[in-house]
Amino acid sequence: MCGICGIAYADPTRQVDRDRLVFMRDLLEHRGPDGAGVYYGQGVGLGHRRLSIIDLEGGSQPLANEDQTVWVTFNGEIYNYRALATDLAERGHHFRTRSDTEVLVHAYEEYGLDFVSRLEGMFAFALHDTVHHRTVLARDHFGIKPLFYALADGGLFFGSEAKAVVAALDRTPTMDSAALQEYLTFRYVAWSRSFFEGIHRLPPGHLAEWEGGRLNVRRYWSVTERSVSESATLPEAADALEALLDRSVQSQLMSDVPLGTFCSGGVDSGLVTAYAARHSTGALHTFSVGFDDPAWDETPLARGTAARFNTQHHVLRVRGDTFAESLSRLIWYHDEPLSHPNSMPLYMLSEYARRYVKVVLTGEGADELFGGYPRYHLARVGAAAARWPRWASIVAGQVARSLPGHRAALVARLLPRTFEDAILLNSAYVDPHVVEALTGRLLDDATAERRRLVHDSVVPNDPLASISRYELQTYLGCALDRMDTMSMASGLEGRVPFLDVPLAEWGLSLPSSLKLSGRSTKRVLKLLAERTLSPEITRGRKSGFGLPLNAWFRSGPLASLLDRLRDPSHPAAVHFDRRMLGALVESHLRGSADHGEILWLLSNVYLWHEVHLGGGDLAPLERAPGAAYALGPVVT
Repeated sequence: MCGICGIAYADPTRQVDRDRLVFMRDLLEHRGPDGAGVYYGQGVGLGHRRLSIIDLEGGSQPLANEDQTVWVTFNGEIYNYRALATDLAERGHHFRTRSDTEVLVHAYEEYGLDFVSRLEGMFAFALHDTVHHRTVLARDHFGIKPLFYALADGGLFFGSEAKAVVAALDRTPTMDSAALQEYLTFRYVAWSRSFFEGIHRLPPGHLAEWEGGRLNVRRYWSVTERSVSESATLPEAADALEALLDRSVQSQLMSDVPLGTFCSGGVDSGLVTAYAARHSTGALHTFSVGFDDPAWDETPLARGTAARFNTQHHVLRVRGDTFAESLSRLIWYHDEPLSHPNSMPLYMLSEYARRYVKVVLTGEGADELFGGYPRYHLARVGAAAARWPRWASIVAGQVARSLPGHRAALVARLLPRTFEDAILLNSAYVDPHVVEALTGRLLDDATAERRRLVHDSVVPNDPLASISRYELQTYLGCALDRMDTMSMASGLEGRVPFLDVPLAEWGLSLPSSLKLSGRSTKRVLKLLAERTLSPEITRGRKSGFGLPLNAWFRSGPLASLLDRLRDPSHPAAVHFDRRMLGALVESHLRGSADHGEILWLLSNVYLWHEVHLGGGDLAPLERAPGAAYALGPVVT
């Protein structure tokens, strides 16, 4: 796990500014505190910050093939690299290291760009072919590892974090207005957009080829290309899942450094912990985070799982009174406004776990793959309502609107809609009309790419498969970005066994009836868990990983953030309707409405503006040599 960056000019005679490249690289030092490297060629420069996990002595990067015609800077792990290396060696390739990185340059030589489809793992890398003056960017199937890029000044600029790209450009950064609306509606920015105007995210399962001054971005793998297999029985499916998960966890335990798991007390992390303990040679380290409020605390369940598998368990207790003062720093690491307040305990747990291990296995991906969220039941409501006469949908929506609770309000929004609109709005946290009123613009541009993803994800007569495939391309990216940025802020590598390619492809082909039925979610996963975990976990209610936002904005640790929202001179205020914003704040403080969700999002936008665009009370941000702008860690 590392940080990568680089610059590639269309003109091979143009030299890369060495100071600029080193500055980009060292903005990523938190991702790779164990070492640093650079490569300079004709019209290209590659940078690397290393977190040493495999081949501690011989895995330095950037790394080249034997004749130094192919160079790579790589972030991630290739879990099938030993099998690939054996095959490549039999074909005449010579390896100088034991690292998985070297497989990339030889596989490119042997198979060309198609080699990416042979990789199993999590990865983001930049590969430069000096013979063809070609630079290739690639990102893993689900986007576990991040990669950002921009086209500017006759070149391609790229990095593991947007801040490294922004820092190298000769222009002042600005906020993407469509990204602002998307964030306020859905709580995160999906697919290829970033919060910075002109900075793009390479989508999951894609590679980008830069040659002759042109960038060709294409998909090499997609969740929408999987077909549903013949129906199996639930016990047969659980048997197959057990074998696949066991294989995945075992392969992801490869490491030359200590590792552990994040064990939250739920089914997903509990299963990962169970199989990791089975294959660990010594006592496995497990980590969980606890809260003073028992409504949000799952540490008793986590302790039970740890005791069940005889792990060395560590618990970190988090208090809310220091929450707000660290938000700016986390936004600096994240490059975007935080999607959810659980980023804070995740960051603190990662920092704590880094004292004991360098790698943790986590349970991300299981909910999206196997239908784990309660809102997935609403997809079936939306599918059914799409077949009703419009008058019936409107009447049912009016009835639902009169009922209390968040879910009833969501159903009321979904019922009068088409099925594709229902999928889109199913994942909205804020009413789109509120966002349009706040920003003074329609959401058409902000939702255009999501609408395309919804359309491509629809499986006829299968609402669960449709929403699952949509959220594997959207919400999963939010969860993975949160895990990556909050763990890598402390130089901790997070691995996700449920997103192992063979396991995920099998899960995508599984009939929806084995995932969701009646009020049950994740049926096949829970059947497997019943064989392994305690009944308290397998039969318990899914609690999520939330925090009491409504109360915290009235009198708790977030109340001080509202001063920013009230300040008409704040640089971020120009993006919002002042009367609408003021009404939201005041009605929440009076207790006449609960606006904790939208106030959290707005506060993050204000803080992001201060941290990444300046104009607040923070000290002036540093500048890269020769660049218009650069970033540095910020403490409020």
